[in-house]
Amino acid sequence: MINNRILGGALTTLCLAASLHSHAQTSVNYHGRKALSLDNRAIQLLVTPGGGHIASLTLKSGAAKGLNPLWLPPWQSIEPQDYPKSDKFPAPPDPAGPLLSSILGQNICVDFFGAPSKPEAAAGVPVHGEAPCLNWKIGKQSGNSLTYSVSLPKAQMNVTRKIALGSSSALWITETVENKTAFDRPFGWQQHPSFGPPFLEKGATFFDIPGTKSMVYPKEFSTGMRLKRGEEFEWPFAPGANGDQVDLRAFPANGGKSSDYTATIIDPTRKWGYVTAVNTKRKLLIGYVWPRADWPWVGNWEENHFRSAKPWLGKAVARGMEFGTTPWPDSRRDAVQQNNLLGQPTYRWISAQSKQSIGYGLFIANVPAGTTGVKDVQVEGNSIKVTLDGVDKTLSFPVTR
Repeated sequence: MINNRILGGALTTLCLAASLHSHAQTSVNYHGRKALSLDNRAIQLLVTPGGGHIASLTLKSGAAKGLNPLWLPPWQSIEPQDYPKSDKFPAPPDPAGPLLSSILGQNICVDFFGAPSKPEAAAGVPVHGEAPCLNWKIGKQSGNSLTYSVSLPKAQMNVTRKIALGSSSALWITETVENKTAFDRPFGWQQHPSFGPPFLEKGATFFDIPGTKSMVYPKEFSTGMRLKRGEEFEWPFAPGANGDQVDLRAFPANGGKSSDYTATIIDPTRKWGYVTAVNTKRKLLIGYVWPRADWPWVGNWEENHFRSAKPWLGKAVARGMEFGTTPWPDSRRDAVQQNNLLGQPTYRWISAQSKQSIGYGLFIANVPAGTTGVKDVQVEGNSIKVTLDGVDKTLSFPVTR
C-alpha cells in the first residue's frame, strides 16, 4: 500500500525544465502511472492521460509544501488499457473494475453519474460512464495551458478539457461535451473530486458548501451507514441512524467504520456553487467553484475503512464531494424516471449534434492559523475570491478564464 503523498519521492522523472521556467510541462511518473505535470511558481498539477484524472495538486512553498489533498487509493493504480489483464490490480467484478483500476484524485463522470443499468453493464458500460475509463488524447499544449480529450465509443460523445494555469495557485478548467448522435438525449455530467490522507484527517478536516435541502441516500448504500436512510435534512446536520445528529462538515473523529452517501442542493439564489476542504492542523485549503445553474448538486461520499471486498480490503479512507447534474449514483434510467428531487432536476439534456461547455475553478492555498473553514467563494471578473472563517481574511486568486 502506498501511504506517502508527499511528492518529493513520487515524481521520478521530473525534467529540469520545471525548475527553470515559471511555466513548464513535463512527463512524469506518478506512483506507477504516466502523468503530465503543469507548473508555475506556486503550484504543480499532475494529470493522467489514462482516465483523464487530475491526480495531484500541490503547493511549492509554505508549511504544506508538496502535500496532495486529492485521494490516492490504497491499491496499485494501473493504466486503463491494462485492465483486467494486469496482476497488479485485484480486479473486482464489473462494472466497477474499469474505474477503480485507474481512479486517482478527481475523475469526471460522463455520460452519466452512477452505476449502469443491468443491460448497460452487460454491454460493457462501466460505473460513471466511459470518460474516466479510457485513454485521453493530449492535444494543444502551451506554457500555461493543456487541452486533452476523449471520444466515448458507446455513448457517441466527445469530451474535451482545457486547463489554464496563470500565475497564482488557482487554475481554470473548461470542459466541452459534444453529442455526436442525431438525438436529443438525457445525460449526466459530474466532477468527482475525492480527498484522502494525510490531508483527510479525523478531527482536523472540514468541508464547506453553500448547501440547503439535503437527503440521505434512500437505498442501502452500505451496511456501515451511520446516517438514517432516506431522511431529509438541511446541510450540514444529518440525522444519524441511532437518532443522533451528524455534522457533515467534519470528517468523523471517532475510530468507527462507516460508508455513507448524501445529496445536497446548492443554494438556488447563488450564481456560483463551491466546495472547500481545509485541514486546520496542516493549514491547507483546497476548493472548487462552478456555475450553480449548470451543476446544482453536491454528492457527499464517505468511505472510512468499511468496504472489505477487492480492491478495498478495508484499507480505504476517502471523502468525495461530487458536484454536478445528478444527486444519486444510480443509473440513467433511474435519474430520468425520478425527474427531480427536492424540486431540482436529476439529469441534464443535450441537443442532437450539439456541444455544451462549462468552466470552473480549482484552487489551493496555505491558510493562517485560526482558520476553521470558508464563509464564501465568488468569481469576480478574472479572480476567485475566498472568504475564510475563523479569521478576518479574504484570499484572491487570479485565473485565466
